[in-house]
Amino acid sequence: MNNNNVLEYENIPQVAMDAMNGVHKDELNIVNNVHAAIVAGNKNEVSVLCAQWLEHTKAHFDRENMMMEKYGFPAIHCHQGEHIEALKGLELIIQTWKSTQDLNELKAYVSVVWPEWYVNHISTMDTVTSAFIKQAMLNAN
Repeated sequence: MNNNNVLEYENIPQVAMDAMNGVHKDELNIVNNVHAAIVAGNKNEVSVLCAQWLEHTKAHFDRENMMMEKYGFPAIHCHQGEHIEALKGLELIIQTWKSTQDLNELKAYVSVVWPEWYVNHISTMDTVTSAFIKQAMLNAN
């Protein structure tokens, strides 16, 4: 494992849809890059990468929300609720970063809070959602 990585792709759960796995991998790469920039103390790079992370996360959640709606996922409100809370947390930590430039506070979020949430969310919500949507797509054909 690269000591600057918070997680390795091989250590996150895989779901039934390759597209979702690809999005998860892309997001993980961004977060690992944020962490590496934090460790290097490169505040400008941290700021650029945090903006990229936020943009990617919004698009990621929007795509999943659209798919859940399109295919009538029964637990859509629960899954969307997790997206809303996770996005609020990410926006808050990035806003705090912009205000304080506190690498230690951001590092705690990036290296502990986010990975725990991410693995749990993929293991639970995304696993069930992807299986449902994949089956719904097969039934539609």
